[in-house]
Amino acid sequence: MNRNRLAALLMAASITAAVSVSCMNNNSKKDKKDSSSSEDFLPTDSNEPVAPKDSTELKGEIGKEISANSTDFTLKSVVVHTDKEAKERFIYFDIDLRNSTSTEYTLSTLNNFFIKLPDNKEVYSDVRSQLYAESSFKKDKFFRDPFDIPSNGQFSGIVGGFILNDDVDEFTVCFYPTGSNPKDKGTVIKFAITADDLKELDSDVLK
Repeated sequence: MNRNRLAALLMAASITAAVSVSCMNNNSKKDKKDSSSSEDFLPTDSNEPVAPKDSTELKGEIGKEISANSTDFTLKSVVVHTDKEAKERFIYFDIDLRNSTSTEYTLSTLNNFFIKLPDNKEVYSDVRSQLYAESSFKKDKFFRDPFDIPSNGQFSGIVGGFILNDDVDEFTVCFYPTGSNPKDKGTVIKFAITADDLKELDSDVLK
């Protein structure tokens, strides 16, 4: 009788242990599932900076200097490379930028520029256009992201680029003069671009 009772107790203990392990495994799986689910809601790298909707807008003109946030900015020209086979157009900006502060800072095409299309779609810089420029432009002409702006000095060169369909010839170039604070996007300078403003790359720029 004692043996039967002992066997019954051992069996009960075995069942209890198995149930406990099963519960622990289920809880562990649930925790992992919950963890992965929360990660699904984390922001992903969309290659697009956050653009504020309440920035003060200033209208600029090609070839004319405009000042904002201790920055004197000139969009000298919009230069393009057209890939007829791919039906794409690579867009670059030839700029002058004077920094009137005593602080050197860094800008980038991705954070400081974007293109706005007539349908209000925003286009941000594309690494393919930068790779093309690095391989095809003269070294002293093109500056890849990021580029440095000297204190109490001037930066001059071609930056970019962007990729549009080759039939797009009207858009708006937008520039944030953030200065030394890359998050300071309280002002945006906008340039209305038409087909007449687009300049094909020439031997002055190409290798």
